[in-house]
Amino acid sequence: MELQPHQLFFRRFTALYRPLVLKVGEALMAEGLTVPQWSVLRLIAEEGEMSPAELAVRQNVEKPTISRNLHQLLERGLIDSRAGKDRREKIIFLTKDGVAVFEKAFAIVSEVEEKALRGIAPGEQKEMADLFAAIRNNLAE
Repeated sequence: MELQPHQLFFRRFTALYRPLVLKVGEALMAEGLTVPQWSVLRLIAEEGEMSPAELAVRQNVEKPTISRNLHQLLERGLIDSRAGKDRREKIIFLTKDGVAVFEKAFAIVSEVEEKALRGIAPGEQKEMADLFAAIRNNLAE
């Protein structure tokens, strides 16, 4: 059976996604991080402090999943929280140790990403990134 272009695209995407996540996970073990923990650190480092609810929305995961990851990062001293607009809301931010771990992990993940994109020109990488953003927007409609 010959696949339509959209089918081929998503078959190739799903064939790529899991091996990439596994490679990133293996690399992050050097910093004692899991991929979900890395995702939380990365999001806060790149976009700024936010509430657990905002983290859950941004990562498209349930609040209990975020709570578990936040608890683990808090135990390691990589994040902390302060009161938000009202006493019920917490705002999560990276600690000094969290920033240091993020920076090390960022370099590790960047190396994996660069190897994965070896031989693909930066302009083509940007085009793919733009296409993924468009697909993401289509899914949000």
